[in-house]
Amino acid sequence: MAGRGSVGSDRRPVHTGQTAVFGEGGSLTVRADESQDSNAPDLEIILLGGRPIREPMAHYGPFVMNSKHELQQAFDDFQAGRLGTIPTTARTGLGHRGTGEADD
Repeated sequence: MAGRGSVGSDRRPVHTGQTAVFGEGGSLTVRADESQDSNAPDLEIILLGGRPIREPMAHYGPFVMNSKHELQQAFDDFQAGRLGTIPTTARTGLGHRGTGEADD
């Protein structure tokens, strides 16, 4: 999450880096504050839904794991380049079997 706002009918305040967890219900209310910080000029959220897995959660930046130890391992793997790379040039079309090569 980035920016500042509030969640729920009781308008609980939330800000950059926080996680808001909701229980069952038929609706969800999210409001952006009228003024935002210059480093996060908009309220940005990720909304996930599903059945609770009843496991602990640790998060930092884009990483979400079950423990601080797993989080540190993921961060170490990222810094060491073990999570793969995204090519700097975009490909148009996937071609043959998703390889980017021309179809025969």
